[in-house]
Amino acid sequence: MDKKERIKEELKKLNLDKKSIDKIILNYSLEGIEEKLELLQIKRKVVNPAGWLIAALKEDYTTLESYEKPEELLPPVKQKEEIKRLPREEELKWIRKIREIISK
Repeated sequence: MDKKERIKEELKKLNLDKKSIDKIILNYSLEGIEEKLELLQIKRKVVNPAGWLIAALKEDYTTLESYEKPEELLPPVKQKEEIKRLPREEELKWIRKIREIISK
């Protein structure tokens, strides 16, 4: 069995359909696909192996660390912005105006 057929068999094991397999073979090098399949075997507890493989190919994961981003590389979590509120009397004033307009 040649390399291409072996890779196709591995992709079938991930429950990919023929069209998806052909697209992957067409768009990525056999060496690249093989490398990502090896990373997938090393990676544990992958919920969606086919989805992971496609992401690995698109983003060109080269090592396990390349997709496990450390926290410092993630964008900072924004603090909940304070909601600017009108004083209670002004809120009631606007509510009355809106009710007045609706009731006309």
